[in-house]
Amino acid sequence: MSSFRNSQSMILRAFFALSICGITGTVMGQADYKRFYDEDNLPRVRQIFQQGGYDFVIQICDYSLSRGQPSWEWRTLRFQALEKIGRYDDAVDEAIATTNLFPDALGALLRAHELFARTGSDDEAAKMLACINRAASSVPTRERTPRDYVELGQAALVLGADPAVVLEKYFGQAKAVEPKGKSIPDGLVDAFIAAGELALRKDDYARAASEFQGGLKLEPDNPDLLFGLARAFLPNNRETGEKYLSKVIEAAPLHTEAMLLQAEAAINFELYDEAKEILDLVEKVNPLEPRSAAYRAVLAELEFNDKAGFNKARDRALEVWSGNPEIDYLIGRVLSRKYRYREGVESQIRALEMDPDFLPSKLQMALDYLRLGEVDRAWPLAAEVGEVDEYNVLAYNLEILKKEIESFASVETDDFIIRLPVEEAEIYGDRVVDLLSEAKKVLGEKYGLTIEDRTLVEFYPNQQDFAIRSFGSLGGQGLLGVCFGSVVTMNSPGSVTAGKNNWEATLWHEYCHVVTLTATKNKMPRWLSEGISVYEEIQRNALWGQTMTPSYRKMILEEEALTPISEMSQAFFQAKSGQHIMFAYYQSMLVVEFIVDNFGMEALRGILADLGDGSLINEAIAAHTIPMEELEIAFRDEALQLATDFGKDVDWTVPDPEEVNPVSSIAVAAFLKKNPRNFWALQSHLQHLIEKEQWATVVKQADRLIGLLPRYTGPGNGYGVKATAYRKMDDKEGELAALEEFASHSAEAFDSFNRLIDVGFETESWESIIANAGRSTAINPFLERTHYCSACAHAALDNREAAVGAFEKSLKLAPTNPSEVNYRLARVLQPDDAARSKRHVMDALADSPRYRDAYALLRELNAQEIEEGAVSGPSRKEKAHTSPERIQTNE
Repeated sequence: MSSFRNSQSMILRAFFALSICGITGTVMGQADYKRFYDEDNLPRVRQIFQQGGYDFVIQICDYSLSRGQPSWEWRTLRFQALEKIGRYDDAVDEAIATTNLFPDALGALLRAHELFARTGSDDEAAKMLACINRAASSVPTRERTPRDYVELGQAALVLGADPAVVLEKYFGQAKAVEPKGKSIPDGLVDAFIAAGELALRKDDYARAASEFQGGLKLEPDNPDLLFGLARAFLPNNRETGEKYLSKVIEAAPLHTEAMLLQAEAAINFELYDEAKEILDLVEKVNPLEPRSAAYRAVLAELEFNDKAGFNKARDRALEVWSGNPEIDYLIGRVLSRKYRYREGVESQIRALEMDPDFLPSKLQMALDYLRLGEVDRAWPLAAEVGEVDEYNVLAYNLEILKKEIESFASVETDDFIIRLPVEEAEIYGDRVVDLLSEAKKVLGEKYGLTIEDRTLVEFYPNQQDFAIRSFGSLGGQGLLGVCFGSVVTMNSPGSVTAGKNNWEATLWHEYCHVVTLTATKNKMPRWLSEGISVYEEIQRNALWGQTMTPSYRKMILEEEALTPISEMSQAFFQAKSGQHIMFAYYQSMLVVEFIVDNFGMEALRGILADLGDGSLINEAIAAHTIPMEELEIAFRDEALQLATDFGKDVDWTVPDPEEVNPVSSIAVAAFLKKNPRNFWALQSHLQHLIEKEQWATVVKQADRLIGLLPRYTGPGNGYGVKATAYRKMDDKEGELAALEEFASHSAEAFDSFNRLIDVGFETESWESIIANAGRSTAINPFLERTHYCSACAHAALDNREAAVGAFEKSLKLAPTNPSEVNYRLARVLQPDDAARSKRHVMDALADSPRYRDAYALLRELNAQEIEEGAVSGPSRKEKAHTSPERIQTNE
């Protein structure tokens, strides 16, 4: 801060030195001198303004105006600086005086209009519209400069022109002017800034980033361009956005807008003390800054559940302009980021009471209603914004999303509304219902919670739709599901995640969030909610969730990656990498497990209840366990012991490549001989043996690796390697045993599950097929052969209802031999539903007219029909194979 002040003082001294030299040394005429003075000094003063030196700007402007400098910009800079330091009345008075003195100066009128609009001076703002229109009309059409085009474009926007036309005919024309050498035409950089700001207002972050980057090529250190890039990237690329935000503060330490954005980021990351320190800096510049007070209202709500403090801070935020809708819009938007959607809606309602046409609040409220599951309230708001502002990208994306959702099937029960593509509902919709129903019963009883309202669960095959629905913008890559409380959104198992993750485990995880967020009224930190969800995954299936790995062991014992319980939120917010985020999930689960093991489920339920009543997380934990400092020590000791016990007989040393060449099989084998329990060496040696196809030796070494670390199922694990070796040796019995062993240790051994199905089909191991088909479809339910084999297995065991369902799914997934599937389905249906059986055998014959077995079955059915005296038409048991849920489409 002191260096900033020193640099500003140097600029100020240089400014006055220049002006004094001009007074004593010039031989030019008075008018020429004043023009020279303005041209030489205004760019420097603009720079001081950009850097936050508002007091200096006022002093310089006062000095220049006392000299009778002719440029209107001395006055606009003055009232803009007055506004920045909180002298709002003085700023408005100066703006009114400026417009009276310069009624034809379009730039001055535009800046005055902006000030009037920001301070609630509605009458003055309205007067400016006619003035702006008149001034814009008088701008000569010939030899327009970039500055002229920018101001005309801004005027056009104020007067309601089409944004696309403004971008092309005004800002585009300004940007088309090429710099001459190092000389940048006045207004050229501002054209990029204006275009970028317009794109931000339309939620078009990609276009905004492109515009600001174009300007940055001309002025790499321009704080306004850097700040624009920070806002363009933060919604979808936090790392890049934070980089640009840091550059803004480096270039302009007192940049108010950047400091406020920093404060919001600190609130989002639950760094509340840091947020307050930043707001203190903001208020040193402007003690009356309304947005700073609005952020303090948010802090009162989030940090202390202090309603009185919230109201006091909000009232202070509205002192400058009691009808300012931005205050409640800001409060609601930030609260919604912390999962307080109901409070967010209430804030947007207050904002719209002040200004019924305030579009940002309508759009934010639409997002909040979507997250609350009140979609019938959300869509009209989004549509209203789209009608008024047809270039708003978010409103447009929501319109497209609505159409996509309307094409979905709706699987409904008394407890759930499940929306997913029609073709997907037919494949795994029944499994979703079964799993969610089980989760509601098990978790509801465990946490003493009865959820009365139906939970909305949506599956998206398109990752971009998932992102728009979940976050209101593109992004979210890597996330499998999101829970907002009463709403769950997931990437469908048919999306980019197909075959990569266990979607059933994810669904259980997300529904656990429904329970814990409901129990706490959404007043719980992310880490605790995630920790409980991972913990409950493991309780449901020991192979779900997370477990200790070599990487986690190293992070705990060698990298000191454990986060104190009192700071666990930062494990997610300040994670260095994707691996550190996954470790945050794991440690959160360990904390929950530690609490339950040592203090019981009652303690965990008590913590959730206290959070719902407004207690702070660390206070709630201490109230139901032991003092936080003692708890952290005890937990750390247990976590260290857990990591130590993991592979305690394993040599975890990784030799330097100069010591042992990893690509040399001889060097690796020699090192392993000297260090027979070395994990790295054993894995590396196995890889070399595989490359040499020494399968018998691979089996022996794989057994060594399994014996050394039996719980390890990650990359290069012994189970998978061993199964591959047996398969290469054509030893089906050995392969089957190895695959079964692998499957018993992992819920994501997808290839192993499918291989077990194939081997089981050959050996008629029906129970094995059914078990592994269930495991496989929990990862990817869209493999036709999996359903076909499962159906055959159920049919062989006379599980007719299950067989019918699996054969029907097989048919929906375009089998290579549909006639065979239809025939087998007809066989299963024959005893209970002759009419349906006959239809399927006819389908089989339609595809394969010479299918003898199908003809034989048809003759049997005809004979059966004659014998029973049945009439043609639907069987009385036509509806026998139906599920209790209702499947609806919107066609």
